[in-house]
Amino acid sequence: MNIADFDLNLLVVFDAVLGEGSISRAAERMGLSQPAVSNAVARLRQATGDRLFVRLGQGVAPTPYAQRIAGPLRQALASIRESLSEDQGFDPAASERSFVLYLTDLGEAYFLPRLLERLSRQAPGVRIRTLPMPPEAAQEAMRSGEVDLAVGNLPDFRAGFYQQRLFREHYVCVVRRDHREIGERLTARRFAAASHAIVTPAGTGHGIIERALIEHGLEDRIVLRVQNFLVLPSIVATTDLIALVPHSVGSQLSRHNDIKLLPVPIPIPAFDVKQCWHERFHADAGNRWLRQQFASLFTV
Repeated sequence: MNIADFDLNLLVVFDAVLGEGSISRAAERMGLSQPAVSNAVARLRQATGDRLFVRLGQGVAPTPYAQRIAGPLRQALASIRESLSEDQGFDPAASERSFVLYLTDLGEAYFLPRLLERLSRQAPGVRIRTLPMPPEAAQEAMRSGEVDLAVGNLPDFRAGFYQQRLFREHYVCVVRRDHREIGERLTARRFAAASHAIVTPAGTGHGIIERALIEHGLEDRIVLRVQNFLVLPSIVATTDLIALVPHSVGSQLSRHNDIKLLPVPIPIPAFDVKQCWHERFHADAGNRWLRQQFASLFTV
């Protein structure tokens, strides 16, 4: 028997006829016509090479072969029914699931404290792991389920992905609080004359900072390129360098560093901070729950 060509619905009919001991009663139980059930039994006989049932009085009785396969087939059908009827819900209080997130260092600093505080109360067994967004293979990692969710200033993903806007963000300048040449206002001229530190994180939209400086003829004013944003406050606090960071994180970092935030005197587009996930996991209860946490905590 070639199982690839076998109609598994015939096994459901077999189980019903076996249980009822009658073609007509099996048809009534299944909501089918008697000829339909008789036809299914005939197809199953052809597939197995055995009569399966013989007439006995007003009903039918199984052959020895039918009796032999009845137990395993009933167990298999029960397993299938149980699998299909399993509760697809997600209980955060009892879950020990581990979620993997694509986050920049800025995202870790901004999102994780509030997220983990909530998890400690509502989902103490849930674990979080973060990875930087790679310049390549990010979509494949999310498609395969290796990464559950990407959050931040994200590039546009191709078809097959969902995304949700959390809030609108803009850049601000970060300078030393007692910068000798910059007071409470940063002019375009002073901005152009200053030395700049920039971050070049792969796989995100923050590359727009470097592009904007280059478009304004300031490429020669970039004296430092680093891999992440979180090192900038300590660098800026002890130098005359200027850096650009998203406002939400800049506000957070300015509380603990000797720096101040000033408006950017050249036009740099604002951007959406969003969460993104693959359509394979759109209906997954755990993934949906995690997305709800980000939405309720950070949507503006």
